[in-house]
Amino acid sequence: MSIDEEAELAQLRRRAYSPAADIASDPHALRRLVELEARVDAEETSPAPVEHEPVVPGDEPAPDAAPDPPRFSLPRPRRSTVILLGAAALVIATLATALTLVQRVQTDPLQTGATQIARLSPDPDFDVPSSLARGVTGEVTAYAEFEGFRALTLPSYRDSESTARCMTVWQPALLEADGSGFSYDGENLVMGVCGAGVFPPATAILLSEGSPELAQTSLPVGTALQFVYDAANDEVVVFSG
Repeated sequence: MSIDEEAELAQLRRRAYSPAADIASDPHALRRLVELEARVDAEETSPAPVEHEPVVPGDEPAPDAAPDPPRFSLPRPRRSTVILLGAAALVIATLATALTLVQRVQTDPLQTGATQIARLSPDPDFDVPSSLARGVTGEVTAYAEFEGFRALTLPSYRDSESTARCMTVWQPALLEADGSGFSYDGENLVMGVCGAGVFPPATAILLSEGSPELAQTSLPVGTALQFVYDAANDEVVVFSG
């Protein structure tokens, strides 16, 4: 190994084994480290040249005896290199998983600073108040409860044949309904927010101090919630910001 390669190996080892190691995020440098360490191992394990001893009469090999074939073996990777390769594979797998999860949760393109906190599946056992779906023909779907809130999706009020659905969000504990109508004792009853084209129905709610909705939750004052309908999975996604 040349002097330049020895210097390069020393630098790569510092990046791999020092407290500030960063080589796991640099696949090119990691491959180069493995290559150079393999060469060092090969040089260290190569047998030293043996001086030829004088041939004693009678010890000459038979003229037709074939020499033993040379043996070749691959250099064994250092234990530290194996650990680094495992760490690099873990980083790559983590990044791939993170990208998959990010693609999975980004239902709404406007998620700056928001965090997904729940995915609400359909709840066929919930009895939807008829006053919230009056005049609607078609399937009405209610979703699992979240912090006292319920969401339902239903066909568009304006165009029942449209594939875009509408969404209503409310807290059942604050709703009083009878045969002729309903009243709501809260600040955030969102009725029939409809999607359009590729854009899903979505609504945002702020839990302000003293609001009736806040009293039904375990969330801190000032929490902002966004409810977004994920049509592909038939779920309502909840974000917090």
